Amino acid sequence: MGNFKKKCLVLKAGFQETVSDKRMLLVLLIIGFILDNGVRCMVRNAIQVEQPLGIFEGFIMCINHWYYLIVFLLGYIVMLTGIPRLDSGQLFLIYRIGKKNWIIGEIFQIAFSSLVYVLLLLLGCIISVAKYSYIGNVWSNFTVDYKALYEELLSDGNRFIDQQVFKYYLPYQTVIHGILLLILCMTLMGTIVIFFYIIDHKLIGIVINSLIILSVLIFNERRMGLMWVSPFCHSVLALHNVYVYKQMSVPLYWSYLYLGALEVLMVGLTSWKLKKKMFY
Repeated sequence: MGNFKKKCLVLKAGFQETVSDKRMLLVLLIIGFILDNGVRCMVRNAIQVEQPLGIFEGFIMCINHWYYLIVFLLGYIVMLTGIPRLDSGQLFLIYRIGKKNWIIGEIFQIAFSSLVYVLLLLLGCIISVAKYSYIGNVWSNFTVDYKALYEELLSDGNRFIDQQVFKYYLPYQTVIHGILLLILCMTLMGTIVIFFYIIDHKLIGIVINSLIILSVLIFNERRMGLMWVSPFCHSVLALHNVYVYKQMSVPLYWSYLYLGALEVLMVGLTSWKLKKKMFY
């Protein structure tokens, strides 16, 4: 059996277990909360000032606002508590295909599950704004003029797109970069959990992921340069500009390199520790 087919076996088995996992209900509830508390309120605000939204602007708002991102990723951490799934079938699979293929297959599964989670949010956001939106790679007047014309009228400090996003990126660019950076960050979080599982300290991995996410509460207020140590901050497109935070911003490509390098490092460490791991 080819190595690629062996990795696909892990991906297929893991995906089936993920879909049937009761934790998926929590994921759907979290997405529902974000849509109801964030996107639909944003739509109501746009209707109030009679300005339609771009079809992706609800999603862009969610992935560039620390509050909704924290809620979104904390739900993802709950999902990570269930990996790796090692029932009797999985143990047989490990000895059948080998540890190396198994761990790569697990990481593929994490990346795929991350993509599905993000796309569920994207789909929900599109459905929520569809009736009062347009399709086009142009920012809406609601987004561009919010600070100047609508903020005082709406008294809403949460449901708008940060100017550090629309001044530097077009909507389609924002969606693509936002999805890619989020998936890189989420895959890294999953790899961290697997590494600490391999060394029999899975709870530490969960705690580290939680600290990575919650650290933004400090960075959001103080805007310290130290924030770039956190993979979470690299996944927020709004932090990559030079419009306001010139002293501590980093180029977008550095975030891809940083998240990619951390993932390669964690995969290497996990593979090294896996050689001595015995599964029972």
